[in-house]
Amino acid sequence: MENIMTLEKVNELRSQGFNCSQIVFLYGSERLGLEPEKALKIAGAFGGGMYNGETCGCVTGALMVLGLKYGQSVPYDLAAKNLLIQKKTGFEEKFKEAHETLICKEILGYDISNPSEKSIIVEKGLLDEICPYLIWDACQILDEML
Repeated sequence: MENIMTLEKVNELRSQGFNCSQIVFLYGSERLGLEPEKALKIAGAFGGGMYNGETCGCVTGALMVLGLKYGQSVPYDLAAKNLLIQKKTGFEEKFKEAHETLICKEILGYDISNPSEKSIIVEKGLLDEICPYLIWDACQILDEML
């Protein structure tokens, strides 16, 4: 699958106020037929490590895409469940290989949920410096997996 996400597009979406999880989920879910408005709403609460510095929104957005594509929707469908777990694990391994961690506060070096640390993140421009590349990379990994 050809990668159509560019850093320019990432930055355009970020400038419109969308978070990392929304952008990654939008990117992947559009390919799977989900309406953009629904995708943006579904992923809205997952940016900034669910706004508490935990699992990076790029990761949660990607995992939602993988769930949409490969997830179990039929009772007792262990084959689908196992395939999703395999895809999830594969994504996490590739992301971690590139970025050493899946945790937002470890990637940024500060906890976005702590007001004093968030001000440091903003002051240093870390969201603009780091996050666009994480988003773009997550989309590239998804391209390999969809």
